[in-house]
Amino acid sequence: MLESSSEETEALALVNEIRELVDRRGYAYTDIALLYRCNFMSRILEETLSQHKIPYHIENGLCFYDRREVKILLDYLRVIADPNSEEGDEALKSIINVPNRYIGRKFMSELDEFQPGSSLHLYDKLKSMPIELPYIRKNVREFIQLIDPLIADADNLQPAELIQLLRSALDYDRYITDDDMPSPDDVKIENLNQLVMAASRFNGISPFIEYTETFQDEAVSDSREGVRLMTIHKSKGLEFKIVMIVGLVENILPSKKGNLEEERRICFVAISRAMEILYLSHSLTYLGTAAKRSIFLDEILGNVQPTSRL
Repeated sequence: MLESSSEETEALALVNEIRELVDRRGYAYTDIALLYRCNFMSRILEETLSQHKIPYHIENGLCFYDRREVKILLDYLRVIADPNSEEGDEALKSIINVPNRYIGRKFMSELDEFQPGSSLHLYDKLKSMPIELPYIRKNVREFIQLIDPLIADADNLQPAELIQLLRSALDYDRYITDDDMPSPDDVKIENLNQLVMAASRFNGISPFIEYTETFQDEAVSDSREGVRLMTIHKSKGLEFKIVMIVGLVENILPSKKGNLEEERRICFVAISRAMEILYLSHSLTYLGTAAKRSIFLDEILGNVQPTSRL
């Protein structure tokens, strides 16, 4: 694994504050809300909270690694890393028709029941089973031509590199957005970029997959007694004793797509959720590049210098 990014340092600083608030100042985890402008920003927060065994709950949303566009790519990685396993079988069922290859339940049932003379897992069966319909036969052949070389070279591929290869080969960004020219600011595209960032810290596919599976610990990652994670939009009408606003950097809050006055109003909504204590947080980088702190921080603080820089 590689060294921590500034965003991870920011998240760790917030975790340390949460520990101080709960362990020494008598607050409960449920008194605390972490607010962010966009859903994709939850990934680093989830990982850091989970690593430090701080329970959390994502309000009205899915955990990062459970989001469909993310899960599909992880299942591609599972098939490539270990096609001849029960995990590989389940992952194959998930990806075989993504993007659409016109493979239905009837075909998958026939594949599952196919007995070529030995006990094979689904991927080997797929390579062996006769297929009558020409268009399905063609689509399956193209799928195998994509996956076979990646399986053969799996030990030499970095997980982040493999994810990018799959995005390109599958035209995946366009598929998940249903847009001929996917916007780099699309939330689903941002989720994929976050997945690449997470994967870049690992040198092997299997260790990365194992890492993502640690977030299935529902006692930590879906605890109603935990810290609340939510977008600012989801926080409307709610109040918390402690609010931590994360990611106060230019192009995030304010968003480069939004009207400045509307973005300022959104920032005010986040600030006004706090009943007792408010944290305003920003990192020095975003997706590996230098980030400028939000103009809203300068407006709020005036000439006052922040006590610490995350």
